[in-house]
Amino acid sequence: MSNKNSTSSDKPSNPVVNLPAASLLRILGAWVYDFMLLCAVWLLAGVVYLIPAQIFSNIDSSQTESLSTTEFTGPLFYSYLFIVTWFFFAWFWTHGGQTLGLRTWSLRLQTVEGHALNWTLTLLRFMVAGAPWLLALFLYAQISDSQLIEPPYQYIIFLVGFTGVFWIVLDRQNRSLQDIFSHTRIVKLPKKPKKAKKN
Repeated sequence: MSNKNSTSSDKPSNPVVNLPAASLLRILGAWVYDFMLLCAVWLLAGVVYLIPAQIFSNIDSSQTESLSTTEFTGPLFYSYLFIVTWFFFAWFWTHGGQTLGLRTWSLRLQTVEGHALNWTLTLLRFMVAGAPWLLALFLYAQISDSQLIEPPYQYIIFLVGFTGVFWIVLDRQNRSLQDIFSHTRIVKLPKKPKKAKKN
């Protein structure tokens, strides 16, 4: 009896597996909301990074231009942003499965069994989702250096970053690449019934 209780307590009390998959337009809409919030997080993270970077680099406040061209372009800073970005999404995914964008569009990220994601799954999903964006950034850098394409056509290369999401169009179950590899899905939540007005 105790084993059953301990097992059920590790799972959400209301897993739902028969909810419809989210549409591509809704996911893109949620992505826009999340990206705006993420930009604010990156800005704050940059300010937090600036203080120890000045201390360990022995650069005073009058040399901020030099700092921005060195400390903010190295592997340490990019690794720091990677961790911040992953933690931003992972916290929401493990606490109810809804970022601000997903909540706004009445969507939720969950496992195929209808449970909340654990931290390991969030890292796998994040890395699969981020791989096309890393490829897009690499291609953009190569094109920009060689000047093969004039702006603004260079920015079309960033469509590669949406490869994982656009896979929904090809998949019969409306799954993105990150959904497939992490065994997760974004579902559309039903509308909450309106409470009857008391007389």
